[in-house]
Amino acid sequence: MSGRVVTATRPRANRRAVLRGLFGVSVGLPFLESLPQRSAWAAGQEPVFSLFICAVEGIVATKFFPDDTGALTQSGLAAAGQATSELARHADRLLFVNGVDWVRPASVGEPHAESLVLALTAKNFDTPGSQAMSTGPSVDWVIADTVQPGTSPLALYAGNRHNGYIAERLSFSKAGELTTPSDNPYTLYQELIGVLGPGGTTTPDGQAAARLLAESRKSVHDLVREELTGLMQNPRLSTADKQRLQSRFDAIRAAEVTMDDMSDEHMERCSADGLELDKLEALKTFEYDKNGQVEDVARLHMSLVALAFACNYNRTATLQWGDGLDKTVYQVKSNLDRQWPFSFVSHRVQSDAEVGDDPVAALAHAEIDVVRMQTLAAGLDHFEARGLADRAFVLWVNVFSDGPTHSYQNVPHVIYGSGGGYLKQGAYVDAGSVGNNQLLNTLVSAAIQDTGSTVEDFGEGKPGQLSVIRA
Repeated sequence: MSGRVVTATRPRANRRAVLRGLFGVSVGLPFLESLPQRSAWAAGQEPVFSLFICAVEGIVATKFFPDDTGALTQSGLAAAGQATSELARHADRLLFVNGVDWVRPASVGEPHAESLVLALTAKNFDTPGSQAMSTGPSVDWVIADTVQPGTSPLALYAGNRHNGYIAERLSFSKAGELTTPSDNPYTLYQELIGVLGPGGTTTPDGQAAARLLAESRKSVHDLVREELTGLMQNPRLSTADKQRLQSRFDAIRAAEVTMDDMSDEHMERCSADGLELDKLEALKTFEYDKNGQVEDVARLHMSLVALAFACNYNRTATLQWGDGLDKTVYQVKSNLDRQWPFSFVSHRVQSDAEVGDDPVAALAHAEIDVVRMQTLAAGLDHFEARGLADRAFVLWVNVFSDGPTHSYQNVPHVIYGSGGGYLKQGAYVDAGSVGNNQLLNTLVSAAIQDTGSTVEDFGEGKPGQLSVIRA
């Protein structure tokens, strides 16, 4: 967005630009319009924010979690020498969970697609195969419909959505209704620029409009009164346009009243500090690169979700990390000579249709697990820096518990954050072979706890919450 002042002498009346006011501040109209509904965190209430991440192609189970369940400490996790040791700096905020199974015990068609459908719905798919769809909503939509009715959750993708075979299969608004995710972090960044100001700068002239208003206690009407008056008198605006414009400014004024309660601490969280602005700007022209770009994209997505939560822009999000059959070529030590795509590495053979036992591929897969946990740790750094550990949770799950077998049993789950005090932290627990519906019941209940509601019967399987992960 431009920081240029809009006046009535412009040849076209741009209602979305009317808030481009003094000091070079650019106010995001969609964001400010929704502030009265979305600013509960700033108003002294206690919403919980939730990010659900699903990765693909399985893990090397023997080299992923620590050998024993129990308490997690930074030193102990670092010394474990496993892939999740890369998360050691977040150990006291982590919950590792084994013993969680998909509600369907095995694939009946195309596991790379069907497993993605099961991950956040805990409900059987419709037609088996690469085009499998959910028979019910995913958790992100259940949460959004409860805490933000009429608002869509953020749906994000790290990978090649145009690969021609099994791309997005994670977020469903209802049975058969797949949510199209954004694969370019710059798209979400542009959406949030209205929160940050032009270029995402944090100087006094380019800070988030919300912070400017909270600090100055000036009305938007005062900041752009001349521009507003001129625009309202513009003959190009119809009576209906003027009524809508006035209604929007009334909503903004109501938002300002709410924002008066925003603490300096909350406003500091809602800033561009910590964003990799150079990398984001470089994605203005986005073309998927199979050579490991997926990790950069996943990390950037996580950083922006943390910002969106800190600004109370949205309450829940999903991130699919990789394509169903992932052709990413990871430049890890054991794959440098071969340059196998991840799907081959996972299958332990140069094929998407067969399964082998190649030991070098197994080493490469373990190394890829380490890389992905490094990326996850970097993403969690943003949640930590924005003070979200006690007001949010992040779930990382894989579609399989093992690469070659494509097993739906004992699928690995990593949870960060207490979810508003609802979830256990600093522990590795065994759920005892339960359906993932119970785990998702618990997470949804954590995410909607400020409404006074809980969920006990999401998806299919035995109802109830998973007590072993409750605080």
